[in-house]
Amino acid sequence: MGLRKSLGIVAFCTQAVVAVDYNMQSQKAGLGPGELSMKAYSVIVQARYNRPAAPGARAGSQGGPQSGPATGAGAPDNAAAPTAVCIRRAAAPPR
Repeated sequence: MGLRKSLGIVAFCTQAVVAVDYNMQSQKAGLGPGELSMKAYSVIVQARYNRPAAPGARAGSQGGPQSGPATGAGAPDNAAAPTAVCIRRAAAPPR
């Protein structure tokens, strides 16, 4: 019984997250509720996960350097690498 209840909660939460994300992507595209097709939404989700790897990320399953530049869909080959941003976690003590 506990397993069925847990699976039900997971299924409900997954549907809620997908519904909220679908609504946000529809609004971002300037469309009304239900106007974004599921095919277009699936393209958006696939593009989200097909981004190039970060420079410090693992480079493929062989562990060696990649033979060519990693570019995402529609990204130009000569795109500059993003600059690193340093975020201070705590304030320095006063002197």
